[in-house]
Amino acid sequence: MKEDLYVYDTLCMIFRDGRWGDRALASVREQSRAFVTNAVYGILDRNITFDYIISALTVKKPKNQVCILLKMGLYYIDYMDSVPDYAAVDRIVECAARVGKREVKGFINAVLRKYIDVGVAYPKDGAERISVATSTPLWLVKKFIEQYGEEQCERFLSVTKFTKQHIRPNLRMLCLDELYSYLDKHHIDYIKTDNGCFVDWGRNFYDLFDKGLITIQSRTSMACCESAQVKDGMRVLDMCSAPGGKAIYLSELADISIKCCDNKEHRVHLIESYAERMKSRGLDCVVADATVYHKGLGKFDIVLCDVPCSGFGVAKSKPDIYLRRKESDISALSAIQSKILSNASGYVKDGGRIIYSTCTILREENEDIVARFVEQSDDFKLISEKKYLPDGKGTDGFYIAVMEKSL
Repeated sequence: MKEDLYVYDTLCMIFRDGRWGDRALASVREQSRAFVTNAVYGILDRNITFDYIISALTVKKPKNQVCILLKMGLYYIDYMDSVPDYAAVDRIVECAARVGKREVKGFINAVLRKYIDVGVAYPKDGAERISVATSTPLWLVKKFIEQYGEEQCERFLSVTKFTKQHIRPNLRMLCLDELYSYLDKHHIDYIKTDNGCFVDWGRNFYDLFDKGLITIQSRTSMACCESAQVKDGMRVLDMCSAPGGKAIYLSELADISIKCCDNKEHRVHLIESYAERMKSRGLDCVVADATVYHKGLGKFDIVLCDVPCSGFGVAKSKPDIYLRRKESDISALSAIQSKILSNASGYVKDGGRIIYSTCTILREENEDIVARFVEQSDDFKLISEKKYLPDGKGTDGFYIAVMEKSL
């Protein structure tokens, strides 16, 4: 089937060429995109589990392209209920021939049929069991167990992917009740939240989105903005702003001016494009590196530091994060995060606040960074901090800390 070839080609771009999933999927034809997207992200989500199964079924690890075909087969067997197991094997064997891998047809057939007939036993104890069962890197599972305990670690790593999108109204143009009324009028199912709703994203929302009446924004991202408690007349600095969702939401919560910075021109253009769609006011977007102090920016009532991070809090929706992040990345990220937070302190007015946030749940990128900053600072105190763990019901892993500068 053509769809199988698209799945294979997309996975090659991800595993072999190092592309992120969303970019690799951009070239897939529209009529095949739903199937291919589900299969690709499904395979990425179970990648570590599939690696374990393949190692248990083979004497020597196969080459990359053969592993991709085997992972496709394992996914089709375990997760495509509409396709009988042996028909799934036949599809992968045919796909192997069509992508120039005729010489491994027999090998693929044998491995997948062995899996159907015999299966593979998972590890029974400890971190390795959780790693294989939840398809999470072993080094990361060990860190999570150390920081949260085995029971809680397994709980949040085992949550299923939440497929609904959280949308909110553009508060300059539409109130929450008006959004609910619109959805009711058009018989669109939704789940209410405090500041938006969860929906099955699709064509029902394209017109509202294009007109800037609604946007997609996670509950945790909105909570980060709300923790700033912005008031009319405040000056706000968003140091790592792209694509601009937090700055734009802040601009709707009060009549404020916001300086939006990012370190690449094309990323600043993303903010400007987002602001234009949402008809936002009060945003001034500039290219500026968050690790470098720019005296000309001035002083602000609120400085938002939504810093670059490992992203482990959103790995369920972006499973290729586990492919890209290594244990050695954490110390490098922590150094950057500390530098940005330290730099942010120079922009805060007396009595002003820093909002520090990440979409990860590792202490090294969150509590440790903030505690060290406050300990080494004579001017700042920690007002509040909150960590969200993935719950499989629409809440991502996220961390928010609020620090205040003394008068």
